[in-house]
Amino acid sequence: MEPIKKLFRAKVFDKYEQKKTELDSLQDQFLENAPSQIKSYAKIRDKIGEVLIVEVTSSSIGHIIKMSATSIIKGMNSNHSLKLKKIRIKIAIQNPVPENIVNKISILSIAPMRDLSNKINNSPLKIYLKKIFKLKK
Repeated sequence: MEPIKKLFRAKVFDKYEQKKTELDSLQDQFLENAPSQIKSYAKIRDKIGEVLIVEVTSSSIGHIIKMSATSIIKGMNSNHSLKLKKIRIKIAIQNPVPENIVNKISILSIAPMRDLSNKINNSPLKIYLKKIFKLKK
């Protein structure tokens, strides 16, 4: 475990640690100046030059941030030596986990298919339909 800790203390990871602390301080400043209704839905992703990139969970939250962007930027610039001019919104699309997919044959389609299997001559379709209805019973 000690070699891993020493690896993370190396100079290679100093830039990552500095970036993380910078983003954490920007997140705190953003939360101080943002409206209370959006605080839990927005996260600072990056700061590129004078542009602050904010990731939100929905477009409605992004719209609220865009509408109050000037007051947020003024608050962040006045409290600290930042020179932000713009907030860019990035919407994080959340893919919900699909529910269990049920492969069932509709009740409305069973009777016509059974009638069809009784009416047609011997064929691969008739054999297949008979197998289906034997398995489903």
